[in-house]
Formats: sequence, C-alpha cells, structure tokens
Amino acid sequence: MFHWVIGTPFDINQNEYGGLTLWEQIDEGEQFTATKKYLTAIPIILFLLSTHYTHYDLPTFMINLASLIVVLIAKLPVMHKVRLFGINKEYPD
Repeated sequence: MFHWVIGTPFDINQNEYGGLTLWEQIDEGEQFTATKKYLTAIPIILFLLSTHYTHYDLPTFMINLASLIVVLIAKLPVMHKVRLFGINKEYPD
C-alpha cells in the first residue's frame, strides 16, 4: 500500500509531494529512520511467523520468500523515486 499510492490525500502542501508514494514521503524521504526500520521489520516478522506456523512446508515457504523479497527490495534506498515498467509514473496534467 505504501509503495502504490501517490500524492497526498489533502491539498494543503501545494503539491510538494505530488509525485511521491507514501513510502517516499515518510520522514521527508530520509532513509533508515526509526519509522522506516519498524515498517521494514514487520514483513520480516510476518515471514518468520508464517514459516513457523506452516511447519516449514517448502511450496508455502517459497511463495512467502518470494513475497518477502519483493517487499524488501521496494523498501531499499536505491529504489527511492524509481518506477519500474512505468507503474506509478507521474503524468503531467
């Protein structure tokens, strides 16, 4: 959700963050803040819990691992303001 929604819900910032996703807006784009570390740890914890409660079933593990990798790659600083395949590309009005 944080990596998909672009812009702000209210028009109070004069479109300053108009082309940024919610993840890019958190802490004004600053990387490795406490908030972003917490939001990065949640998918990892969910992965570990789901792996344990599915009794380490290989097909389920592979699906969860692939999902975790996609989610974590999107959170890397190198992906800041990067749009893959034109998804979420900012179009001029």
